[in-house]
Amino acid sequence: MSSTDERTHGTDGASAGVPMVLAEGVHKRFGLNEVLKGIDMTVGRGEVVCLLGPSGSGKSTLLRCINHLEPINRGRITVDGQIVGYREKDGRLHELPEKVAVQQRADIGMVFQRFNLFAHRTALQNITEAPILVKGMGRKQAEARALELLERVGLGDRGGAYPSQLSGGQQQRVAIARALAMDPKLMLFDEPTSALDPELVGDVLDVMRDLAKAGMTMVVVTHEIGFAREVGDRVVFMDEGVVVESGPPSQVLDAPQEARTRTFLSKVL
Repeated sequence: MSSTDERTHGTDGASAGVPMVLAEGVHKRFGLNEVLKGIDMTVGRGEVVCLLGPSGSGKSTLLRCINHLEPINRGRITVDGQIVGYREKDGRLHELPEKVAVQQRADIGMVFQRFNLFAHRTALQNITEAPILVKGMGRKQAEARALELLERVGLGDRGGAYPSQLSGGQQQRVAIARALAMDPKLMLFDEPTSALDPELVGDVLDVMRDLAKAGMTMVVVTHEIGFAREVGDRVVFMDEGVVVESGPPSQVLDAPQEARTRTFLSKVL
């Protein structure tokens, strides 16, 4: 298993002691359905945390709350010490205007189950759009960076290809490059291999392994138990909107303390 001690941590003195992600008492409802029921979770800098659990346990919702794609109903989430999506005044949280939230979100890369690439734009164009529009980067600089990232994810010769000309695995690697083009401090992965044919999964996981080795802080919703065991610093098992168990992969996967965790793992291992 990789450990955070083996990785390069891009921290400065002022922020080194601040967790990259801190969720405190997070509740989220959709109508009468309470999906998150008081989630507490800390993700350290350079740490890879893998979220496991059955469908409907709240994993993806938690991920979407971390970058404020979903507002929360109670509690708070900070990324790099900054409250996400809200400002605090007189002890209360007030939701930020969407334009401000978008700027915050620029520091948080997210890769979805479905690749969400623009079908009418090439791989290169998909990657350069956000740096140009959100960060104001010059086109030449953005394109040079995009070519570097395509090379990094093993697609250096596919910049001119449209999504329809790429396999699912290639599209997902373009999606990862697109997220990295914003130079995020945190990467969120929502079951990034679940929509792929089995033979295409390995290439995507290899890119994620390389990111972990380079020190990227990552929160990964996954059913890839082998990846969680090998790359994760910590595994968090969720069920019915709560954290049931959390710890090193060797503990949670090989010697789970909770009966609910054991039942789940007996069906997926």
